[in-house]
Amino acid sequence: MEAARWVTLKAGPAARRALAEGPLTPARVGAVAAAAGGPKWLAIAAFHRTLFADWLAEASALPVVGSSIGAWAGAMACHERDPAGAIDRLAEGYIAQSYAEKPGARVITDTLAGILNAALTDEVRAGILHNPRFALHVLTVRSRRLAATDNRVRLGVALGLTAAANLVDRVGLGLGFERVVFSRDGQTLSWANEGFATRCVALDSDNCFDALFASGNVPMIMHGVRDPAGAPAGLYRDGGLTDYHIDQPLLAGSADAPIVLMPHFEDRLVPGWLDKRLAWRRPRHADHTLMIGPGPAMREALSDGRVPERRDFYRHAGDDATRQRLWRQAMTAGERMRDAFFELVERDALMDHVEPL
Repeated sequence: MEAARWVTLKAGPAARRALAEGPLTPARVGAVAAAAGGPKWLAIAAFHRTLFADWLAEASALPVVGSSIGAWAGAMACHERDPAGAIDRLAEGYIAQSYAEKPGARVITDTLAGILNAALTDEVRAGILHNPRFALHVLTVRSRRLAATDNRVRLGVALGLTAAANLVDRVGLGLGFERVVFSRDGQTLSWANEGFATRCVALDSDNCFDALFASGNVPMIMHGVRDPAGAPAGLYRDGGLTDYHIDQPLLAGSADAPIVLMPHFEDRLVPGWLDKRLAWRRPRHADHTLMIGPGPAMREALSDGRVPERRDFYRHAGDDATRQRLWRQAMTAGERMRDAFFELVERDALMDHVEPL
């Protein structure tokens, strides 16, 4: 029971059926989902390191679907020789961020561009395009109408209108955004029909950086990415706007490997960024998803029971040492969560603890 206290396991109907039929093995994983969340990802960086470098080492063209920091982590996993080292370097670069009080959008944009550029080495870039184990899918949105601007006033109005429409139904996201998925070789997955557009663009050497940077481009805080190569013209932003925690089928119902594995830093799946405070907005399309989130023991090991978050930059303004110490503490707690999960996998005990998603 000790291991189970470190993880929260939730699964959609198809994933629960698959787990009831037999144990979880790498061969039964049809895709990996990597959610948006900025610094929250640090809590599962160790999980991603073990997952991609070891447990899935024999994968073949496995789709890795990432939004924002999840896409960045998925990119690091594509390093053919040293995915663990690439993930570690991304985590270290992210932790090392430092800002003067109340930095402007240009400073934040340039700082994060520098972090991504340093992490996106030639070997990582080559792996994104050619690694036989993993096929990366990067989620972004293309801004539409009033949202297609970096002007804070206009963008704020556009976000407000889109958020109001989203309160009624997710189709309202189409007022301001359309989903654009950058996929290696232009491969397509199964996306739910939610009433707003989804485009698929081939991920290549010309748009690799822009796609990844756009995927983590937080509106109102950063400047958007304009006109990525090979994609429809426009201003591109954070994929979390439509796919915060990736409430998508991704796999066909008849898939031979029927489980979408989702290591997560939350104990709930939030469909879109604008749904964060909408307790009633539940996942509707994650039938195949097995979500592995923090359990009560992991929460107890974290400062104030919280995983790292963007507000920590303000909480600890002028005290990077404290912020960095707490973020590393969260990474250590994440190692315990990772170990607990794989212990349950080894004992074929997942179904004893899985709840409905």
